[in-house]
Amino acid sequence: MPADCRAGGVPRRALALPAVLLCLAAQARAASYPPELRFRTVSTDRVSVHFHQGEEAMAREAAALATDIIRRHEQRYHQSVGRVQIVLVDAEDDSNGFATPLPYSMVTLHAVAPTGADAFGNHEGWLRLALSHELAHVVHLEEAHGLWRLGRHLFGRAPFLFPNTLAMSWMIEGLATYEETRLTAFGRGRDPDSQMVVRTAALERRFPGEDQAIYAFDAWPGGDTPYVFGEQFLQWLSDEGGEETLPLLARQHSTQIIPFLDERTVGKVTGQGLHRQWKTWAEQSYEAFSRAAQERARSGVTETRPLTTRGIRQGAPRFSPDGSWIAYSSSTLTRFPSLRLVRPDGTGDRLLALRNAGSGNSWTPDGREVVFAELQVWRTFSVFGDLSAVDPATGRVRRLTRGLRAYDPDVSPDGRTIVFARKLGDRSDLFTVGLDGRGLRRLTRSVAGVEWSGPRFSPRGGLIVASRLLPGGWLDLVRVDPSGGEVEQLTQDRAKDVEPTFTPDGQEVLFRSDRDGASNLYALQLADRSLRRVTNLAGGAFEPCVSPDGRTVAFSSYSSRGYDLVLAPFAPTADVAPYLDDHPAPRPDPPPAAAPSRAYRPGPMLLPRFWTPWYESGGGESRIGGATGGSDPLYRHVWALQATYGTETHRGNATGYYVYDRFRTTFLVTGQDTSEPSADGVYETRSLNLEASFPLRRTIRAVQALSLTYRRERQLPLARPERQLDMGGIETAWTFSSAKTYPYSISPIDGGNLRLAWLHEATALGSDAPRDKLTADGRYYTRLFGSRDTLALRVDGGVTLGEPQAADPRQVEAYEQSFAVGGYPDASLFDYSATNLAVLRGYADNAFKGRHFAAVNLEYRFPLFSPQRGWYSLPVFLRHLRGTFFFDAADAFSDELRLSEMKTAAGASIGVDSALGYALPATAELTVARGFAPEGDTRVYLRFGLAF
Repeated sequence: MPADCRAGGVPRRALALPAVLLCLAAQARAASYPPELRFRTVSTDRVSVHFHQGEEAMAREAAALATDIIRRHEQRYHQSVGRVQIVLVDAEDDSNGFATPLPYSMVTLHAVAPTGADAFGNHEGWLRLALSHELAHVVHLEEAHGLWRLGRHLFGRAPFLFPNTLAMSWMIEGLATYEETRLTAFGRGRDPDSQMVVRTAALERRFPGEDQAIYAFDAWPGGDTPYVFGEQFLQWLSDEGGEETLPLLARQHSTQIIPFLDERTVGKVTGQGLHRQWKTWAEQSYEAFSRAAQERARSGVTETRPLTTRGIRQGAPRFSPDGSWIAYSSSTLTRFPSLRLVRPDGTGDRLLALRNAGSGNSWTPDGREVVFAELQVWRTFSVFGDLSAVDPATGRVRRLTRGLRAYDPDVSPDGRTIVFARKLGDRSDLFTVGLDGRGLRRLTRSVAGVEWSGPRFSPRGGLIVASRLLPGGWLDLVRVDPSGGEVEQLTQDRAKDVEPTFTPDGQEVLFRSDRDGASNLYALQLADRSLRRVTNLAGGAFEPCVSPDGRTVAFSSYSSRGYDLVLAPFAPTADVAPYLDDHPAPRPDPPPAAAPSRAYRPGPMLLPRFWTPWYESGGGESRIGGATGGSDPLYRHVWALQATYGTETHRGNATGYYVYDRFRTTFLVTGQDTSEPSADGVYETRSLNLEASFPLRRTIRAVQALSLTYRRERQLPLARPERQLDMGGIETAWTFSSAKTYPYSISPIDGGNLRLAWLHEATALGSDAPRDKLTADGRYYTRLFGSRDTLALRVDGGVTLGEPQAADPRQVEAYEQSFAVGGYPDASLFDYSATNLAVLRGYADNAFKGRHFAAVNLEYRFPLFSPQRGWYSLPVFLRHLRGTFFFDAADAFSDELRLSEMKTAAGASIGVDSALGYALPATAELTVARGFAPEGDTRVYLRFGLAF
């Protein structure tokens, strides 16, 4: 089971399934990594680090650090792991990593480090933080004792023999976050902003249950829940039971024969079941945090006035030059992230532009544009930050840069220059660029491990203030000369001093700091470096901006519903006590690995490392056998093989595939040789498919792709070889997708999909029935009535061209029954006859056949309830319940389409969106449909997935 160290996200890969599904994740991607990257490998006795050009120094540091950290984790958990494969890649401006035990222990790390202003907080080094977390996963997920270990001896590293992958999400991520904190000077376990999330949930009585702190939890804090609450709960258990509590929990869970018994796991180790322990921890947290809040209240809590009330993430407020508007970023559970405007009195809140995440925004001095950073796709395969500008009057967005890796922009007072921070792999630096996107100039030149954030011009443009994170965790404010780049320290401690902004007179710098145990706002007098408090909140204050008249400060305030914009008087109070640093000293880093690097060699990693028993039933017999597969660490090569024996045919069957994903085009080869019983004896099918998929254009919001597939198939009744049927054809397909689904969506809700396909079957391609099939499938989704109600429309159709070349009844059937409608789709375009691509409920499956088909579906989908709950530690989590009213119209025909002969139906569905095993999405629908044509009747369907 891959595990993710992302802050504010969820695991990027699905639960590990049997090997035949392993390649699907790789196949869905245009390429594993940008094709221009050339990978090499550096190794120690414990790890192999695979890196590309420009990352060798970082890779050598990672190899040495990982070797040391693995040994520490192994010693603590009394668990040995073999060689660990580590992939270090710099293709996204997203600080993240993930680990998986399949098909071998592997970690992937993004090279870019967090700035300290984000949810990771201070850190003494990105590699130490990320490797401490991910390698804890490696050791934890490797554990298997008793029958699990016996199974490993028999089947190898089969996916179903990793019991700790079946633990609850808060155990998996909480343990890794706990170890990340224990082995570093900071870590999210010590970060006041992580503690803020738990504290505020307790004080506002919105504390998640043990069934909610899982990957599938959509409500705030979403993907952070298992990390933050899991770490705090395990810290509490360790405080109560001692340092061996976590190793004992890991061992107990990896010993139990029946998985998903976290209630019993906690009970066996601590003496009380999980539910009671979690409830006790929640109550004790409430009592402790209440006392602390009362103590803070004695010094006076800052009065604020709300500007937004939608919660989740409303942030980065910036006053317009005349003070009449505030531009801010908005992210919710039901809409695409956006840049919005609101008046200081809270009125006039409106959408300005959609925004692909990103950080920071700034008005031009004339108020005619707002410059902001957002993520953009770079050269199809990378995702980097870039600068854009939007006109508040028209909403027109102007792209300023491409592939610049920019974030946190600020426009100079003269309106000519933008200062911003720029990602540079193992570091970041400050740069400037013109408002037209030209004239890039570097301001600072930092060593590896230095990260910059939040640069801001002074009101007259004579200096820049920014936040700088140095190795060791020193996260401070510095002053930068905009002409020469000289740097002067303003604060110097290991508090989190970030998000600086000037007062209008330029005499003070307002910033966020956690120096008193919670994120609040402070003002630094530039003249004498004295520090004064601006806010005193039990939640937290973030991303401040002072109004042009200097009387008001706008900022993002935290509650258990997330972040909202508020206003408060700008009235700094008395001087602040010195910061008391209780963080441990950073651990010294070992010397970088000195072994020579070598070219990346995937071959040895492709050998099979497991086999899994396989059973299937269908087609009149049962099949028994096994499956295996493998991949290399870069997912350039993924393969799987399944072999079975039929109990009725007494013949062997084999299915296999191979994906090659090295270059811009992804290649897929699949083949099978299967037999099944029939009325005439045994029916054998042999097929080979060769597919090439090519991404045409990819953006954050839409994807276009082209695919070319050749299929060769032979169908042979062994008792009647004269009835052998050969098929051969090439399908060309173009697809476009802009459909979007959000955490609280019950369906795709914005955008749509379009697919155009042409299948050409010819004698030269091996077909006994030459013909052409053309199909089109369009889907459109839009909101109706509310933010979650969806109107879904699907229009599709197909035509068959050509005529039979002989009176062979098989050819006649192939043409006259090319398409079928009735029931749900059950075929692909390559099917010889009765290709069913439409949805027509209320009729028998494939009830109507013809050379052509047309279909229209209209559905109104509406939410009923969003439980967001499980049941103790059972592995089923209910996300949403929904209802659907629908209308279907379709027909298959051989001459011309007659609307009067279209078969129609209507009905209703009730559906549930759930998560199996705490992470794997599962959708089910119970549908009642009535067909109105004479051939129709009332039918009930129970199926997985949406109709379309």
